[in-house]
Amino acid sequence: MPGQLEPEPVDQCPEPGEGIDIGGIDGTGADTERAPTRRLVLMGGGGEVDSAARQFVEAADGGDIVILRATGSLTSYPQYFSVTLAPDPVPATVVTVRTTRPESGGDPAVLCRVNRAEALWLAGGNQWHYLGRWPDTLHATLAAATARGVAMGGTSAGAVALGEAAFDAEFGTVTSLEALADPLRREVSISMPVFAQPELASTLVDSHFMERRREGRLLVFLARFLDARGEGPVVGVGLDEGVALVIEDEGYAVSSEGTGGAWLYEVAGPAQLASGVPLTLHGIRRVVLRNGAAGDWPFDFENATDARVLRVEDGVVMVGEAG
Repeated sequence: MPGQLEPEPVDQCPEPGEGIDIGGIDGTGADTERAPTRRLVLMGGGGEVDSAARQFVEAADGGDIVILRATGSLTSYPQYFSVTLAPDPVPATVVTVRTTRPESGGDPAVLCRVNRAEALWLAGGNQWHYLGRWPDTLHATLAAATARGVAMGGTSAGAVALGEAAFDAEFGTVTSLEALADPLRREVSISMPVFAQPELASTLVDSHFMERRREGRLLVFLARFLDARGEGPVVGVGLDEGVALVIEDEGYAVSSEGTGGAWLYEVAGPAQLASGVPLTLHGIRRVVLRNGAAGDWPFDFENATDARVLRVEDGVVMVGEAG
């Protein structure tokens, strides 16, 4: 009609190029510019923990949530986060960005959405897609998002990728027996993620923990991390399936859909590492945190009354100190 003002154009992110698929609940595509709560949510794989997932979604303060993955569904997480969990407030947008060709992760459509997000979730899959195949531009954009205080989370491979160090699976997976027998074998490949979360300083995460008998390999990863870092102690977090660890405001809380736990390890060393020689590692303390556990973060191993002392001798994990 004459005299009617034209609506302001919406500043949308560009359309994705080859190797990138985007789907979910996109609203108008405009940036909502909310103030998120800085909250880190880590899950061990299997089914999601609804209470912790809701905390992740609500940390976005009704803003934009982006799920990053290399394989899997475009619609499952948007439906789960925005409808199934019944969050308050409901996010303005929940979009999955699937880097079917991970090397294309620097596409402007991807970087734009990550830059606008109030909360970022890394789905499960293969962490090498995230750590070794995503380009430096996407890594840097994720680091910048962390620095500006967005909520972050991930499950399985997504949680593994968020530590200061990570088992990157460049050469495939490795079992506890294989890693303990030769801690310098090719498959024991450790990266230092550019977008490591500050709450996970000195920390390495593993998932599907007791279900896949991963204590031995986590201790090998920590020995390698300790050696690469040059000083300790370092901390390992082993998350069982259906278990979530939420870190916020220098505190932690554990929630579980079953009987699983969050297994925490402090490793001071020394470690004996030699090619083809089974691991020997001393100075290990272990605590298991079950559903409802909460306290200060970083975890205080020194004053943990239920901490167990472990050691590894010639590739065998033992309880108790040497001698």
